[in-house]
Amino acid sequence: MRKKNLRLTEIQLLIVPALLPVVGMLMVILVPRQQVNWDAKDLWMTFVFFGLIIAAHLALTFTAPKSDQMILPLVSALTAFGLIMSQRLETVRTGNIASRQVIWITLSYFVFIGIMVGLRNVMLLKRYKYTFLVFGLGLTAAAALFGNEVNGARLWFNLGFFNFQPGELLKVCLVIFLAAYLDDKRDLLQAPFKIFGLPFPPLPYLLPMVVMWAISMGLLFFQKDLGPAELFFGVFLIMLYVASGRVWYVLAGLIAFGAASFVAYQEFAHVQTRVLAWTNPWPNGQGQAYQIVQALFGFAQGGVFGKGLGYGSPNIIPIVETDYVFAAIGEEMGLAGTLGLIALYVLLIYRCFHIALRARNGFYQFLAIGIASLLGLQTFIIIGGVTKLIPLTGMTLPFISYGGSSLLVNFAIAGILCRISAESEQT
Repeated sequence: MRKKNLRLTEIQLLIVPALLPVVGMLMVILVPRQQVNWDAKDLWMTFVFFGLIIAAHLALTFTAPKSDQMILPLVSALTAFGLIMSQRLETVRTGNIASRQVIWITLSYFVFIGIMVGLRNVMLLKRYKYTFLVFGLGLTAAAALFGNEVNGARLWFNLGFFNFQPGELLKVCLVIFLAAYLDDKRDLLQAPFKIFGLPFPPLPYLLPMVVMWAISMGLLFFQKDLGPAELFFGVFLIMLYVASGRVWYVLAGLIAFGAASFVAYQEFAHVQTRVLAWTNPWPNGQGQAYQIVQALFGFAQGGVFGKGLGYGSPNIIPIVETDYVFAAIGEEMGLAGTLGLIALYVLLIYRCFHIALRARNGFYQFLAIGIASLLGLQTFIIIGGVTKLIPLTGMTLPFISYGGSSLLVNFAIAGILCRISAESEQT
């Protein structure tokens, strides 16, 4: 192997995520046993994770040696946090969630490696943009019509051995479609065209934007969940602004989304419950606002440095491993732990924009910006909901929350990012 192909920066940065599960698992073991008494069986998950990191690094070294050297370490560090919390929560939860999460992590790294090996030209994604759009919309519509209803929202297919959430796949399908569409129509979107003195895209190209608004509203009304609608429409507005440079498009979109959200609040009891739990959860702290109240108490008890891994009480929060894993981290790792976690997300999003700035063409640029917006908005929506900054929605914290659909998709977009950066750095 030529020395110039060695990814030394990545190797050094991967040391931390490789060691994180070891430290976390030892703490999980030592807390109940109160003694140093462990063997290889206790650390098998850590060994698997370490092997996956090495495999992903080697895949990048041989297939994309010039790709960004911070994406894999950042993604692995966030995933290590998720593995630690799965191991911790398994002590107070039934169902072997840590073992199942390791399986999903393994499959996710295989997806990442598969993209690095199999997707040698990202422009292929642009060629099949309509295929991605129809496929993603079809699966999501099927879930809205025939999926399982949980807490008033239809988001999942129960496939027996796991639950599949088509909305996670729709995220990346829509980003690919939007990146391709906006790259093709960028000049036309910037062309002057006014209706009643206000700038609008040319009418032949206005329809796809209306369709995107309709998709977001359809998710809101049929799946009865504000989170995916906020996420999809937010990503759409960001990408539209980057393509057109017109603030009016964003303002018009926000007004339309706000109006539809108000209608949803008036029509759906599920949305009303979440809004009321956000504005004033305390009167119903033992009822429908129980989760958010317990999460706030957890943050308060965690203080600056936390109660220590294994010393908190995350078990009192329902479905803490998915929607409220950030609250569990806040209680046991404190403000320092949560800020460190947020810093990892900020760095990852920064690298996404860095890749976009160095992209070799418009499609790659829009795709990287779309991925950055997707990760950033989803992180903000779930953290903001858990901390009562905004109404809570049923979404996962990227790379950390327990669940397979989200993890697979997030590793897929991480692989696409690495492939974009590799192609952009080729001379």
